[in-house]
Amino acid sequence: MKKKSFLAKILIFALVLATVAPVDVHANSNDDNKAALAKRSDLDESGKMLKTSKTIDGIKYSLTIDLTKWDGYTDVEQFDHIENLFYEVYPQMYRRFGDYKNATTDVTIAIENEGYEIASANSKKNRIHLHDKYLDKHYDHFDVLTHELAHIVHGGFVRDNLEFPKYSEVFADYCRYIYAYKDGRYNDKNWVLPDANTQKTRESSVRFLVWLDKETSSSSRDIIRDFFEVCCMSDFKKDKWGEMWKSLFKGTKFEGKTIDEVWEIYKKSDFAYISAKAPDKDTKSELLKKTDVRNFIRKNSYTFKNK
Repeated sequence: MKKKSFLAKILIFALVLATVAPVDVHANSNDDNKAALAKRSDLDESGKMLKTSKTIDGIKYSLTIDLTKWDGYTDVEQFDHIENLFYEVYPQMYRRFGDYKNATTDVTIAIENEGYEIASANSKKNRIHLHDKYLDKHYDHFDVLTHELAHIVHGGFVRDNLEFPKYSEVFADYCRYIYAYKDGRYNDKNWVLPDANTQKTRESSVRFLVWLDKETSSSSRDIIRDFFEVCCMSDFKKDKWGEMWKSLFKGTKFEGKTIDEVWEIYKKSDFAYISAKAPDKDTKSELLKKTDVRNFIRKNSYTFKNK
């Protein structure tokens, strides 16, 4: 049997790479993107701001996409995703958490070719920074914005009173999972809800909050909403968290247990380890196939009454 020629081997290798390598979807040049921007109907008179607003369930939400420091790396079509994400995701979080601290309904997302962060939020200014080059290189990683919008809706936890300083990021990632854009179509392919082997302590476990919500959710009981309120309290004492958790467990299957006892129950559950990674954007993860936890929690969450 003849050996394949070296050239044939190279061609086969290149073909294999072409089938597995991600496609470069940024076909437009920076100049093309800037030219396309000028044609958008939501562009304001300055030529640097995209402004939209929508009324959802009786509440008016407004979004400004600030392009003052945009250099054209983020494809103009991505602005549609950013707008759609905001009006889908933010109202859901707002109706559950936004009333407690009178969260804003007017948000600015600045696409900026500066800074080292992929994304960051300034809740005092109701402003999110997204690096101009991020969506150019990671075309469908939209839910970095869902995470940052959670920071906007909580308006800043009282850090010195938190049981663990990481709770602000844990909460934002909890929201990223539950309220992910297009029901997680992009999130679950690009970002993994960490399991108990990855996040081994309560201090950092996002999945523990998701599990705790699933195990206790009802139309009249929302532990995560109550947890959120405690994190926001300016007069809460840090050494009272043990008592606080026991209070939150009243009326649930965990009544009478300590938070550490409940953590041990979580670590022994199947939920703590089932894969939350979706193989592609059109397939559910094993976790959602077995639990449908995202829809269950959204259905049973607290919603404030719009006056």
